[in-house]
Amino acid sequence: MEFHELLEQIGVDAPATVARLGGMESILRRFILKFPQDPTFSALAQAYDIRDMEALERHVHTLKGLTANLGIEPLRQLSAAYLEQIRNAVPPGELTTYQRQLTQEYRRVTQSITQFLAEQTG
Repeated sequence: MEFHELLEQIGVDAPATVARLGGMESILRRFILKFPQDPTFSALAQAYDIRDMEALERHVHTLKGLTANLGIEPLRQLSAAYLEQIRNAVPPGELTTYQRQLTQEYRRVTQSITQFLAEQTG
């Protein structure tokens, strides 16, 4: 698989994102390939599990910004919707659907990236 195919698979508008990064695809590549190592999602999941709404809001906001910068649009959209619910003080028990959807998409994206990396080194 080529890098541009990975970007399509995970929902990145490559031309727009590369343009936002000053035309340097190498920067996008470096940060996309490091995305699975970022600790934000695991911190988000932990905050959700212990119902720490302040930390959950902070981590969802961070994930939204990170995915916006990288152009990972499906994750950005889910993060934005989740963040809106948190800021509207939706009870933690009613956030389960948002957490589940975000987790599913996060896993899909990180598995795609991990598979791409394995193919490149294998």
